[in-house]
Amino acid sequence: MKYAVCLYKYFPFGGLARDFMNIMRCCLQADDTVDVYVMEWQGEVPKPFNVQIIETHGWSNHARLQSYIDQVLPQLHQGAYDLVIGFNKMPGLDVYYAADPCYIDRIRSHPLHGLLQFSGRVKFYKACEEAVFGKQSNTVSMMISDVQQTLFEHHYGTPKDRLVSLPPGIDRDRKRPQNAELIRKQVRDEFNVSADEWLLLMVGTGFKTKGVDRAIATLANLPDAIKQQTKLMIIGDGDNRYLQRQAQQSGIDKQVAFLGGRSDIPRFLLAADLLIHPARKENTGTVILEAMVAGLPSLVSDVCGYTKHVIKADAGLVIKNADSAQQTALDLVEMLDKNKLQQWSQHALHYAVTEDLYSMPQQAAAVIRSQAKQKRKKQ
Repeated sequence: MKYAVCLYKYFPFGGLARDFMNIMRCCLQADDTVDVYVMEWQGEVPKPFNVQIIETHGWSNHARLQSYIDQVLPQLHQGAYDLVIGFNKMPGLDVYYAADPCYIDRIRSHPLHGLLQFSGRVKFYKACEEAVFGKQSNTVSMMISDVQQTLFEHHYGTPKDRLVSLPPGIDRDRKRPQNAELIRKQVRDEFNVSADEWLLLMVGTGFKTKGVDRAIATLANLPDAIKQQTKLMIIGDGDNRYLQRQAQQSGIDKQVAFLGGRSDIPRFLLAADLLIHPARKENTGTVILEAMVAGLPSLVSDVCGYTKHVIKADAGLVIKNADSAQQTALDLVEMLDKNKLQQWSQHALHYAVTEDLYSMPQQAAAVIRSQAKQKRKKQ
């Protein structure tokens, strides 16, 4: 098979990039080839990926994306590909991996919707989304969120036979190992976190979207006795200067550590007492399930697609009002109890062995190969 992949940007610590790599590695067989069209690629290029860097032009982000699309579409038509796979919404896709939430739903829910609909940015993203989910499209979308699937069906009337639901795809190296307690102690010693201190963990790029400022505000609003015994570690790439200022202004800068992007996240899932994830929007929230399979309880916002697993497993709490740091601090205080945390941890570990939380890359690969074979038959 000869595949083309459209992905705006690849950087090693991004969740979408990791999904792309896992899916394609499961999909590719000995004689297959794959051309990957990107605007930016960070890190090594593994075999057998043939990466094409597209030099884009434009002052705005959506103008640069339009430049990317304008250059890529002719190459897709000329490449005689068995299948074109997209990890971002755009025209010309045979299969789309639906990592992003429904854009038009968010715009129509905005108080300034009447004005926003005339902006070039909104028109661009709406057109890209309609090119994938609209009735006139033939794109098959691999869905990873039940909530988002319902929204796409509502806004675009997408036929159900073009929407394929996938299970989660958690890396098995996130599962709790037998020497978990040893790793926990090693990490806490490395970062000077004592046994009697609480360690909160946040993981993810896109600090504003993930709600890192909310987590810092929550820590600042804890009762003094608990606050002094609590530290927050944040793993992820991005500009954190404004967040460092926030922590400093709140008097907790020595308790907040930004660790950047890391490849050893499983160690921190074992070292922490709690995952805090007060996201503003989150299609799924893969880190929530990564925490569960490591036995780490979670405090999460209700917008995350995978919050349903925390509820079903009884593996933590859902934030009652993520816009209120005072209320989230109360939720956090409720969780910071060793007996409760132990119960939630046990529930999470039980869920990890009784539910399919791992097979997404294999099932997505099966969809891709099936669609490629069908397309070949039609040609």
